Parts: sequence; structure tokens; C-alpha cells
Amino acid sequence: MTAPRVYAVWVSLLLTCGAAWADVLFAPADWALQAAFPTEPKVDDQRTPSPQGEQLAQRRYLEVGGERLMLVRFVYPVVPDIAQRGALYKQSVETLMNSRAGELRKDEAHMIGEHRGLRLLIEHRREKTHREVRLVQIGASLYFASAEWPGGRTPPPLAAGFLASLAVQPAFANARAAEERERWREIAQDNFKLRYDATRWFLDPESKDPHSSVLLRVDELAEAEFTTSPGRNPAATMEETVLAGARESAESVKLVRRGRKLRGSATVEELRFTVRADGVNYENHGYFYSGPEGTVQVRAWSPAKTFAKVEGDIGELLDGLTISRGGAAASAR
Repeated sequence: MTAPRVYAVWVSLLLTCGAAWADVLFAPADWALQAAFPTEPKVDDQRTPSPQGEQLAQRRYLEVGGERLMLVRFVYPVVPDIAQRGALYKQSVETLMNSRAGELRKDEAHMIGEHRGLRLLIEHRREKTHREVRLVQIGASLYFASAEWPGGRTPPPLAAGFLASLAVQPAFANARAAEERERWREIAQDNFKLRYDATRWFLDPESKDPHSSVLLRVDELAEAEFTTSPGRNPAATMEETVLAGARESAESVKLVRRGRKLRGSATVEELRFTVRADGVNYENHGYFYSGPEGTVQVRAWSPAKTFAKVEGDIGELLDGLTISRGGAAASAR
């Protein structure tokens, strides 16, 4: 998986951002990192389109007496996994250094609680300032904390107090649990929900229909569709509907396997079938259901030559289907 790009929005976000110490704790529930500002920080949020969806940059900052304090949270549509973290940090540092001239005086690993990040010390000779930067990725977000001050390498009390206040919030304290929880996202349509692993799949930005969502694999080896409707399927079985729909645009359709899954109080039809289109064979695997809650199709497909590589992940995606029944959830797992 390619690490998400840190877009040029960094340039405008990282260049500007101080006050007398009064301890205003900034700690929203959905932020993993908290910080104490001298007074209420200013707000600057920006959204940047990307091929995988919007990237959100949320900046909180203050500037007083030549000292600049800043905390930025970057939220990605695809969660960078742990193996990519080094590359993401490297790219972020390169973007930072390219956006504003400075000399890197220190670059070292830095732990914030159980989370491993980076600590940088940068000298800006032209402005006669020093800047300390902390970078740490927690779940789907990259946190960028910065304190800049005029003079030598030792931060004055204001900047030192801000840097010392940086801490991981209790809900994110356990690194392994936080990483596992942050991987998962959910799509809700009608009386159905689909949970997916955001390190492997992302919601196609072109999906605008409230009853239909397309999920794409980050490695481009598979696609999936989650389609729902509030009414019952008029055909006798979902199999008839699914295979008839596949035949409309295919050269051939071959049923490989059929089955039923009983999970909670819901029974879903399971189908494996091969579709040949434009001279290429695609393996399809899906769960299908129609009942008083409505109708749902969750189907994923991959070229036959690569299906074995993603078969397990497709099964995991299908198992993320949940059917709401009378306020309770019947999970297709």
C-alpha cells in the first residue's frame, strides 16, 4: 500500500502560528493527542481532495511575543499501517523542510506514551528562531506538534510548557488496542451496516448514492459493492437476481458455490461465481439477503489470477455485514 501523500496544504498550515501561560487544555474526545495552550487556540481546518477521498487537516495554533505554538491533526481516508510509518514520517519531514528553509539540528526517535514518533530541532537562521517539532501517527491520524521561539536552542517557559503538556489521551493509551480500533470504519445504509478494514479498503470518492457504496482495494487487486434497498426483493431468491444482473454485462457467468449463513436471527445467501467480461475472468464472492428489513448485496470481485491473494480479505469484508432487526443487530459473521 502506498503511504498517503501529505499534500501541499502543509505549506500553508505549518508556516504560521504563542501567549502568557494560562493552561487551556485542548483534548477533544476524537483526538489521540492533547496539549495545553496558554489561551484558547485559533482554528484552521482544511480539506484536500485525493484519489482515495478527502484528507482533513485540523490546526490549532497561537502566536504571541514571537513564540508560535501549534498542534495539527491530519486524518487520512486510508489508514497507514505500521509498516508504512517510517516512510510517512520521512515524507512528512521532507515536506516540512521544503516548505520553509531551516537547518535540521536534531532528528531522533521519540516516544509519546506507548506510541513511537519523531522529535526534530530546527534552526531558522534568517528569522533567528529555533523550532521543536514532534511527529506521531496514532491510528488513522498523523499528529504534528510544533513550538518555535526566538533565540537559542533552549525553549523559553512558554514553549517548554506547551511541549511538556503533549500527552496521549487515556482512550488511546494502549498502542496496540488503539491501532486495532482505528483500523475499522463503518458504512450505514438503510437497515444494514458494513464494517471494513481501512488499511486495505477505501470508499470510492465517486460513491454518492445513499443506497450504494463502492469499496476499492488500496493495492487495486479487488473491488466491492455494498448495495441496499428498503423493500423486499421481488424474485424468489437472491441468487436469481444476482446472477441475472451479472449476465446483463458479461460474456458468461458460472456458479461455483452456493450456501447459506445463519448468523443471529438472519440467514444470508452466499454465492461464489465466475464472470467473464472483456476477455478476463473475475471471481466473485458475496452475501445476499432480502427480508422485512430490506434487501442487501455485498459482493467483492478480483481477476481470477489474483483472487487467491485477496480471498481472505474479501471473506473478512463480507463478514462485516450487519443486519438491523427491530433495533437489535444480527451480524452476518
